[in-house]
Amino acid sequence: MSSLEKREKAMEEMYFLNSEMAFRVQSRRDRLLAQWVVALVGATDFEAYVAEIIDVRMTAAGNEGVVAKILADVRSAGRVLGEKELRARMETLMADAAEAIVRRPDRSPTSQA
Repeated sequence: MSSLEKREKAMEEMYFLNSEMAFRVQSRRDRLLAQWVVALVGATDFEAYVAEIIDVRMTAAGNEGVVAKILADVRSAGRVLGEKELRARMETLMADAAEAIVRRPDRSPTSQA
């Protein structure tokens, strides 16, 4: 294998590791976000709500779909939540999730946050 091929393989491996890390951080953030929303609206089925959030994000909707779903859920529960506040909370939770993953990389993204 030539040095160019070795370098290309190493870059591919780094790309996949970075992609996996990003997925783990987003999944952790989704759990933290769902926990916050469930408490905000007084829902009881945390695991089902986490699954809904992850499902929305994993479909083509991405983070914009997550924002739309949460705002709709909060409004339907009779609560008030601004989009700006939600996005700020999402950013904070993303940082918290990244820190948690770095501190404890052995934890599964679907384990309790």
